This record gives sequence, structure tokens and C-alpha cells, in this order.
Amino acid sequence: EKDYKRDISRYKATNSFKEGWVHIDFMDNIFVPNKSIELSVVAKYPIGLHKEAHLMVAHPLQWVDGLRETGFERIIFHIEAEDDTNECIEYIKSKGLEVGLAINNQTHVEKLQPFVDKIDIVLVMTIVPGFQGQPFIPEALEKVRKLKSMNGSVKLGVDGHVNDTDAKQIVSSGVDFMIVGSYLLEGDIDENLETLWEAVNG
Repeated sequence: EKDYKRDISRYKATNSFKEGWVHIDFMDNIFVPNKSIELSVVAKYPIGLHKEAHLMVAHPLQWVDGLRETGFERIIFHIEAEDDTNECIEYIKSKGLEVGLAINNQTHVEKLQPFVDKIDIVLVMTIVPGFQGQPFIPEALEKVRKLKSMNGSVKLGVDGHVNDTDAKQIVSSGVDFMIVGSYLLEGDIDENLETLWEAVNG
């Protein structure tokens, strides 16, 4: 809780994050060997941005109602989760929320094919999920290229070790957005964001 409070306070104090989305990870120590903050902590420290949840959990269905009550507008869960994928998609949509699917590097992209027309977002993992600071997996960008040819309308993003070194090749792969976490928090957030923009546009 202490770390979350500190990070949220730092984001709120910057000039760069007055609007847009904040991406919050939730882990259950089952799907990935790590446990994250509880929903009650998120509710305790509000932030004036749209909130999306990334559920690295075995049973995403159990989280949907609580996330909606905590003000989340979009839920991304893993294609590798144990709950029925179609059931999860339909339940999330029935609550008036946007829905996305995340895919791990070892999972074949074809597994997403039956679902891409039903969802808003695909999130390609460029690290092994569960821990911050892992090395970037460039091969994951091939998934982005394949997904681009599979369905042009679904928004494509990547998540995992996004920094100024990798940003250019990520954007070149055709993504619509990138999840940037620990890179921004290492030093001055506004300066790091500026460096990232320069890397992308340079």
C-alpha cells in the first residue's frame, strides 16, 4: 500500500498526467507467483484519470463487480486464465465496461482469433508477467504484426519493460499504445516522458 500511495502521489504531482488512462496491475499469486494491492487500496487513493485493470489472475470473473464498483472503465484479462474466455468477455461487457485480452509470449497468437471481433483491446506481453524490471522480449512484437493482419479494428498495445531504448521498435511494429510503468518512476516523471516521446518521434 505504501508503494502504491507513493507512486500515485508522484503521478498526481506531475504536469503530464492531467488526463488519460492509468493502467493498474492485479495479481493473485496463482496465475503469476506474485500478489498485488487490493481493490480497497485503489479506492483509498483516488486519481483523476480513467482506470483500466490488468488482471493477471486465474479467475477474472471474480474481480469484475469489485472493479466496476471501484470506478474502473476497462478490464484486461489473460487468454491463458482458467475462466471461460467468452463468458468473461460477455460478463464484462454486460457491466458497461470495455474489455481487453492479454497474451503471454509463449501463447500462439492464433488463440486470440475467435475473440478479436468481440473485444476492444489486445495487450501483448513483452515480458514474463508477474514482476517488474524483467528484460524486454523483442520476439513478442511479431505477435503485434500478426494481430494487425488478423483484425485491423482492435486496438493493440504492449506491456512490459517499455523504455526509451525499445520504444522506437515497439511503435514501428504497429502498436496503438504502450504501457509504461517503472521507466517513468525512475527519476523525474515529466523528464522521462519527454525522453520517451523523443525516442518515439526521433
